[in-house]
Amino acid sequence: MAVLVGGAGVSHSPQLSIPPDGWRAHGDLEQPRLAELGLRPSARTPDDLRSELGGDLMAARHEACQRALEATRDELLALRPDVLVVVGDDQHELFLDDIMPAVAVYWGTSLEDRPPGAAEYPASMEMAYRYYHGDDTDTYVTDAGLGLHVVEQLMDAGIDVGQFSVQPEGRSLGHAFTFVYRRLLEGLPRLPLVPIMLNTYFPPNQPSPARCVTLGRALRAAIESWPQQRRVALIASGGLTHPIIDEELDRRLLDALERQDDEELARLPVPELVEGTSEIRNWITVGAAMHGLHGKTVDYVPAYRSTAGSGCGMGFFTWSDGVA
Repeated sequence: MAVLVGGAGVSHSPQLSIPPDGWRAHGDLEQPRLAELGLRPSARTPDDLRSELGGDLMAARHEACQRALEATRDELLALRPDVLVVVGDDQHELFLDDIMPAVAVYWGTSLEDRPPGAAEYPASMEMAYRYYHGDDTDTYVTDAGLGLHVVEQLMDAGIDVGQFSVQPEGRSLGHAFTFVYRRLLEGLPRLPLVPIMLNTYFPPNQPSPARCVTLGRALRAAIESWPQQRRVALIASGGLTHPIIDEELDRRLLDALERQDDEELARLPVPELVEGTSEIRNWITVGAAMHGLHGKTVDYVPAYRSTAGSGCGMGFFTWSDGVA
């Protein structure tokens, strides 16, 4: 039987790959834009947040993120996984408004990164683009057997999951998944992928935190009932709070993950899980699958980039069967 050996949670923000002197150019948010996106303003004042934007502090935080990425990668590789099950969100990449499943599992034999071109992204993302997409179409091998098994087992567990085995024409594997291979595991031989896509962004059918807990538990059972002798690692891609950083919410999540407190994960506030912060749902799902495995925060870095409190709460977390 397959064994879940552990895994990781990792932010995939462009700021990880943009030099710190480019963070401020990457974007600010004014009050009307906050309201339009359904975001609450930062609890901190602009005067208070100005102290977060010093060049030395931003450089130190950028460096801390690089160290945390490397440590997360090393701990993931130490698990010696044979296949990666990545829980991420799709941001109008494979799914558009013609159909938007709450949960979807791909079980074909490969998926392609069909790059949109750097011109489709803000100029401030020039340095980060290559960590999301290649220059040409790039094929990712997917584990069809495990993907199909996960679909069948989730259905048996009462979770009505979307499934597909053919990539929609003209649509690309999303950056939540390519980032794992192009940045976290940059330059390494690619392990087979099973992508699980949550609709974290787009109303009205985003899974609630409680539903994500249920999904995570069922996903653990599905993986461990797979009859292949394979070592499986689970990865949560995205988050934490952004584009407005909420350090209290981020630390509440990380604390609940360390304590394996599913009740607290299920209570995380739905009204706060909007825009990029919605990717916390990916972490809830993976965390609920990890009971009995040791979880620890590798680092948490509040990477502010403006006096509006915009930026990204960078989270790095690992689970393993050890206690180191």
